[in-house]
Amino acid sequence: MKLTLKTDYAFRVLIYLQGKEKATIQEVADHYNVKKNHLSVVVNKLSELGYLDSVPGPKGGISLKPKALKVKLSSIVQELEEIELVECFKEGNNNCRLNPRCKLKGILKKASNRFLEELGNYTIEDIGQ
Repeated sequence: MKLTLKTDYAFRVLIYLQGKEKATIQEVADHYNVKKNHLSVVVNKLSELGYLDSVPGPKGGISLKPKALKVKLSSIVQELEEIELVECFKEGNNNCRLNPRCKLKGILKKASNRFLEELGNYTIEDIGQ
């Protein structure tokens, strides 16, 4: 499994903001040497999910909401990623000819669940700087 850049950047933003009153998206982008536009999309999503406060304007910035520190890493991944490893995980759009006899689906589902279970052992606070 490979996490998308969106999730990677989300974790970076959440790590960067720990212990800071506020920062700008440009500061975070400069710190990680990533494009501000890409980071802006992630910051908007994190704000929608309730993890960040975002204040626009020259004196604005982004800050971590205190409750975000207790969020499990698995929750972030589930909110930002499509966890379906193979086509047959999808309910409505499944063209797998092996289904329902295929045992691979069950094995991959268990592996995916264990991955998320392990991430569920850690919070945003645990991965801080």
